[in-house]
Formats: sequence, structure tokens, C-alpha cells
Amino acid sequence: MGWRKTSAWLRRYRSAAWFVIGAPLVVAVVLLVLGPVSWLVAGDTVSVLTGKDRAEAVNAVRQTVLAAFAGATVLVGLVYTARSYALARRGQVTERFRAAVEQLASDKLQVRLGGVYSLEHVLTESPQEHTAVVDILAGYIRTTTHRGPAGESLALPHERNRSHDTVARGTEPPADIQAAVNVLARRPSRNEPRRVDLRSATLPGLSLRHFEFSTQPRLSRVFLTSADLRRADLRGVDFRGSILNYADLCLAWLSEARLDGVGLTAADLRGARLDGTVLVATDLRAADLRESHGLTALQLSVAAIDGTTQLPDALMEDSWVAARIAACTRWDEAGTGKAETCAPPTPEPS
Repeated sequence: MGWRKTSAWLRRYRSAAWFVIGAPLVVAVVLLVLGPVSWLVAGDTVSVLTGKDRAEAVNAVRQTVLAAFAGATVLVGLVYTARSYALARRGQVTERFRAAVEQLASDKLQVRLGGVYSLEHVLTESPQEHTAVVDILAGYIRTTTHRGPAGESLALPHERNRSHDTVARGTEPPADIQAAVNVLARRPSRNEPRRVDLRSATLPGLSLRHFEFSTQPRLSRVFLTSADLRRADLRGVDFRGSILNYADLCLAWLSEARLDGVGLTAADLRGARLDGTVLVATDLRAADLRESHGLTALQLSVAAIDGTTQLPDALMEDSWVAARIAACTRWDEAGTGKAETCAPPTPEPS
């Protein structure tokens, strides 16, 4: 009972208690510094002096010790202040993170947009929250937009979209979904333990034009398997390290995009614009590129294509493309024990 009363008294009069305890402690430390510590620092050199010389030497030592003590005290204070600031900032980031996630669940578009941009601020300012913010935004896009039945993710694009093979001009994602993709496309370049998961996301009419970003929009290291990107404007987007197998890119604008090393197996690229698109080591096996625009034999001479790749008629009859298909077929038949995933570039037939 007595201990409880004492604890309650200490909590009530905390400032007074600290003064009562701290004041004598400070006096004791000062006396210790001016007395034994100063004499210890002075050593035998001062002890052999007498009179005025001895007093002046001891005072000089005391001033030096006090200055060092004061400096150490300031340093400890700075460390404590920095730690307090870091903890306070961490708490603010955590609170902003929580509030932003709650905003994504709102039924009001403006509130959801606010949540997306609040998460971008957390993403920019806090590297520790990078993976969490990216996962939340990707999950929000994926779960909000995916409308297909379970188990269809590996269906061919023309089978999934059998009743709506085209998308009307002017189609675009909801503003909050477009904003979330924009945030992912300009996310800081940091080490990410896994690919961003946007599998089966439905994003027809998505716009990520490079000239609308301060830096090249980056959807690199992203799972876009079975994603719906029909009529998407993806000019100049960096897709390196991403997987777009079975993706629907009908009528997509991919001019100047970086698709080198990207998996586009069984992707639907009918009517896509591919002028200037980088296709080095791009896997186009079973992809449908009929009616695509701007595609050249030079681009295909460094891509992975075979007899299952569907090309525009003019390219199907091109001798360079035929040579490339033959080279890739031989490469695949030779086995997969090579470090390279694609046959070396095929030179133009003479």
C-alpha cells in the first residue's frame, strides 16, 4: 500500500521529484570534476609545484576538464535530441501510413485519391516503408480492377475477351487507379525483394506517356501476367525485368518502350504500335503480333521468336525473319544449359 502511494506521489509531482533528485546529483558531479578528476588529470606535474604556480596550473586543468565535460554533455544532448526526433518522425510516418490506407477504403473518389498521394509521400520519405507501400498500391489496383472469374489467369487474351475484342477510344481507368499506377511508375529506385504483383489487373486505356513524367516511367520488375492493357498508351515505359505473359496489349501504343528481356509469351499485340520499341531478348513465342504497326525485321532479329509467333504478313515473308525463326528454333532444340535465354542476334541475310 505504501509503495503504491509513493508511486502515485512521484507521478503527480514528477518535475519536483526530478529536481530534488537531479540537483544534488549535478552538484556532486561538478564537485567530483573540480576535485578528484582534476587532480587525476593534472598528475605529478602539478603536485611538484608550489604556491601561485600550483594554483594556476590546477585552475587551468579544471577549466580544461570542465570544458570537456560541457562538450560531452552537449554531445549527449544532441544524440538524445536526434533520437527523439527520429522516433517522433517515425511515429508521424506510421500515422500517415495508417490514415492513407484507411482513405483507400472510402467510397468517395477524392478521398481515395488523397490516400494514394499520401502513400506516395510516405514512399518517398521513408525507405523502410517502400515494400509495404508498393504492395498496398499494387494490391489495391489488382483487387479493384480484376473482374474475371477465378482460374482464368492463364487463358489466352482472345479467349478472355471473346465478346469484347476491342476497347472504345477514350476508355481510361478510374482516376484513383490511374494515380496509383502513376505512383508505381515513378517509385524510387530501391532494392525490391520481389516483383510488384499486378497479375490480371484490368487497365484498358491506361496512360503512362514518358513525356508526362520527369523521369522515364518505370514498370520494371512487375508481374503483369494476364493483365488487360488494351489501348494503353505506354510510350517510352521501361518494362525491363517484367513478365507480361498472356497479357492483352491489343491496340497498345508501345513506341520507344523498353521491352528488352521481357516475357511476352502468348501475349496479344494485335494492332499495337511498336515503332522504336526495344525487343532485345524479348520472349515473343506464341505472341500474336498481326496487324501491329512499326515492327521491323531488325527488331525481331534480336528477339526470341519461333513458329508459334504470329506476325504481319509482310514480315512472315521476310527472309531475315525466317532466318531468325530458324536460329531461335535451333537454339531451343540445343537445350537450356546456356546462361543466355535467347539466341544471339541474327545478321541480315546477304
